[in-house]
Amino acid sequence: MTQVPQFSETDGPGKVVAAAGEWLASELSDGFKYLRSKRQISRKAAGRSETIVLQTSSWSRTGEGTWVYPRIMVSDDRLRKWQAERQLRGMFATGGFIFNSLVVNLGLADLELFGPLHERPDGNRISLVQFRDSVLADIVPNLKLLRGSPAVAAERLPARWIVFPEPPFWWATAYGDHAAAKRFLARYFESKPAEQKQFETGRRLAQPEAVNNMMVAFGWSAVHSGALRAGDTI
Repeated sequence: MTQVPQFSETDGPGKVVAAAGEWLASELSDGFKYLRSKRQISRKAAGRSETIVLQTSSWSRTGEGTWVYPRIMVSDDRLRKWQAERQLRGMFATGGFIFNSLVVNLGLADLELFGPLHERPDGNRISLVQFRDSVLADIVPNLKLLRGSPAVAAERLPARWIVFPEPPFWWATAYGDHAAAKRFLARYFESKPAEQKQFETGRRLAQPEAVNNMMVAFGWSAVHSGALRAGDTI
């Protein structure tokens, strides 16, 4: 374990985030590197990118505080190519994302690197060391799970990690595993029946013109791409 970086009132947010990113990358090892210009801790292997984005709050100021909203992104070159060859609609219709979400959606707190709450945690923000521990205990194991097959992930990925259904659905579809694709949908819709109705509405549309609901657009794309047939059950 390397020494945890310490910050003072004279350190600007850029310097603080860079030091934190370098430290986190060294703690994670396993090929993770800190990309200073992008404020990202990234690992690339076999056409796959796993990234922790240290998205800095606009409220961060030198001498006042530095806060970060971490985001986890996993993208895949094969999926990106598959999407580019099709006319898809929806929030994750491009980009090749298998996963993309702020950590707060996973039940984890945002990160405070320096600030007035550092010694008085309010439950909404955690320290750099606490974030490192959360990454190693929760995030890394699930990133490793996503390195495997869609079929295994469709069954073993924690429900809270299916934040949005599009990324894992398109991943499984692009890799030819339609059963896993439907399993991701089924697990997501178990707790969101209203969104399933919107998805089903999209599946029945002949054309996507004027669609401004992302779940409706996703439903249309699922049928239009051949990933699902209009009458397939989920």
